Formats: sequence, C-alpha cells, structure tokens
Amino acid sequence: MAPRDRRRALRCAVALLLLALAGSASATGATPDRATAKAGDVYPPTPVYTYPTNAAKIFRWGAEAWKDEFEVNPLRSDWATSAGGDVVTRNGMLTLMAYPSSGTVTATPTSQKAKVGRWEARVRVWEKNRLVGTPYRVFWELVPVKKYRCGAKSIEIASYSQDELQATGAVRTLPNNEFTFSQVLPLTQGWFHTFAVEVTDDHISWFVDKVVVHTERRTEALSNTTFRPQFRMQAVDGASMRPTWMQMDWVRYYTLDRPNVLSIEAPEMTQGTYAGAC
Repeated sequence: MAPRDRRRALRCAVALLLLALAGSASATGATPDRATAKAGDVYPPTPVYTYPTNAAKIFRWGAEAWKDEFEVNPLRSDWATSAGGDVVTRNGMLTLMAYPSSGTVTATPTSQKAKVGRWEARVRVWEKNRLVGTPYRVFWELVPVKKYRCGAKSIEIASYSQDELQATGAVRTLPNNEFTFSQVLPLTQGWFHTFAVEVTDDHISWFVDKVVVHTERRTEALSNTTFRPQFRMQAVDGASMRPTWMQMDWVRYYTLDRPNVLSIEAPEMTQGTYAGAC
C-alpha cells in the first residue's frame, strides 16, 4: 500500500473510532464524573428545551424585583441553610447535596419576603445512586416569615420524588384547609422544570413549564401571609436516604405591577383537610 493510502486508511480508522466512542457516551449519558462512578450511579440524558422556559417571559411580568442566578462562589451570604448536607453554588446552580444520614436539607433567602407577587425557579433533581436508600422528596415552596406551623400556612409551588410520575402543588391555611393538585411530568433524572406561582389578594395561580395549570380563588385558600421562598429536600425520619442533589439554575421574584398579557383562567384545586405534623 502506498504511503498516502496508508495515511488515508489510518485517518478513516481514527474517525470511525471517535464516532463509536461518541455514540457510546451518548447512549450511556456519560459525563466527566463517570471516571469516579460507583455501581448504580445515574447520569441523566440531555433533554431538548423549548425557549423561553419560564412563565415570566410568556406572561410578560417585566423585570425581576429580586433574583439570584447563582453565578458567584461561595453562595451569597443572604441564604440561610440547614446544618445537614451541603448547600453550595456549583456550575452556576444552587446545589443542595444530601447524603444517607443528612436529614432534611433546606436553603432559604433572608433578603426576600412578600405577601403578594410572583415567584419562579428552574429546578432539577439528580439522584447520585438509585440502588440504595429511600428517595428524598423535594420542595420548591413559600413558607411564612413568622411561625412555620408545620407547613399549615405554606404554599407548595412544586413537590415530588424521583420515584413518582407527577409533581404536586398545594396551599394551606389555618385552621386546616388544604387545596392541592397534581401534574403529570417527565421527572427524568437531571431534567430541568420551571415552576412558578402568582399570589394576589384574590387568587393564587400555579405555572408548570410556563403554562398556567390551576387558579384558586376561594377565600379559604387566601391567607394574607408574608412569605419567603425556600428549597427543601425532605428526609424520612430514621431512614437511610439516597445520595441526591437538588439544583436550581435561578430563582426570581416579580411584583404584580404588570398584569398578565395572557389569561390565567384554569381549573380550581382539589379541596381537602390538612393533617400535617412536625
């Protein structure tokens, strides 16, 4: 074989090898972290997103009155975090890192509170090992600035476990009112979803991936409470939990100064009784 032909054949062989390696990495969801993988570690595929991904752009809420894009390291000092687990900024995301014995892990900004407005965050969950432990349940929620009351005055913007096929939302008011919904979602490992809530004097509306899914106007659902946003990974008492990350690309708050440019009419929630306990 002539030298030129040998070089051409070698280049073709190298190209085919690189294509095969790329296809293998894509099929397995490989990432640079795979070098330190353990049995059962999960690496999420990369989904295709339709932009914009947030309700604020679709409903034209205007500029944020408060936000954190998590582009600084370490985490801004206005975040209060729990003692268990680790709460850090990682690759431009707020990251709650929980381990088998971390207990419940939370992150709450002390610099933002309001009775009315719109809160929105882009959230994903990544279970580092799905073969061990009990799954964490994650919450993107609004909690009262004053007494927590075991969640009896909270608004769940979104809550789910990776073992489930749907996200849920809720609003609770004293003494024991609860209004809930569930939304079927592809809760694939590592996929982002954007969840928002609009709280006004006469209604609360929930948005999932930029679509309004429920609007609740009954007076029993309106508490006139001052809220703070919070991210929470809820552990099960006494259980060994799955190592899990909850990551937020950003979190933003908007006032009600600009009206929605699209209708927020949507089905009301399911009314029930709250029997939560701390």
